[in-house]
Amino acid sequence: MIRIQHLLYKISLSVVFGLITSSLFAQLTMGAKGLGMGQATTAIPGYEWALFANPALLNSDNAAIGFYGLRNYGFAELTDMSATGSVPTKLGVAALGFHRYGDNLFSETRIRFGYKNDWQMLHFGVVANYNHISFGADYGSGGALGLDVGIAAELAEDLWIGARSTNVNHPEYGDIDEELAREMAIGFTYGLNELAVFAFDVVKDVRFPVSYRGGLEIAVIEDLKGRVGITTEPLSYSLGFGYGKDRWSFNFAVQKHELLGFSPGIDFMLYF
Repeated sequence: MIRIQHLLYKISLSVVFGLITSSLFAQLTMGAKGLGMGQATTAIPGYEWALFANPALLNSDNAAIGFYGLRNYGFAELTDMSATGSVPTKLGVAALGFHRYGDNLFSETRIRFGYKNDWQMLHFGVVANYNHISFGADYGSGGALGLDVGIAAELAEDLWIGARSTNVNHPEYGDIDEELAREMAIGFTYGLNELAVFAFDVVKDVRFPVSYRGGLEIAVIEDLKGRVGITTEPLSYSLGFGYGKDRWSFNFAVQKHELLGFSPGIDFMLYF
């Protein structure tokens, strides 16, 4: 009976792989807040997980560390785990991040070092990103160093524009002849009297069609915020909430893929 259940599990996982070719790869954006807002994270000012979204908007108010986990479609083999930390200095904001996706059969690992600064209204950032991919057994593995860049500006009070480009140096995993994902995005956010934040992104991965992403965050009561979002290519819906104090915050979100079901994500942040 146990063997039959194991076989059915493997068959289900194979069906998932067949249905969502693009989702075989790890998610590039991190954080439960961003997930709840449809992954429209390119122009969110001070976003705690900006190291994975747009380095130009790294948090410059205080030092912070955070941890994030996402269980894609309920499969442990498709889990994203990541951590981030940032420190404001007199010379700008420095940040370090880690991300791992997959299991022993297939995994992607990223180690990211970021830097952000600003001049007048213009914010700019860069990330050096070491990527390692492994196919398990004797099927090969490889590493590559990518470079991400981002810019952002506050056009008017509470109206932000941001843009980013990932792997601008066109890196490849040398040993397995595999290119890293290259993506460009532009986004806007608008805050309404500290009661709501609207976010909208247009994202283009060179391998896939244009994706439109939108999200809304609303202050429900003091320190508690609710979020909803939608993403196209592939179509998914999301919702979540966040609760925080001066020294910590907690965020939870669920993303619903049109075919594959639910993916819950959770993060926890500490501020110093």
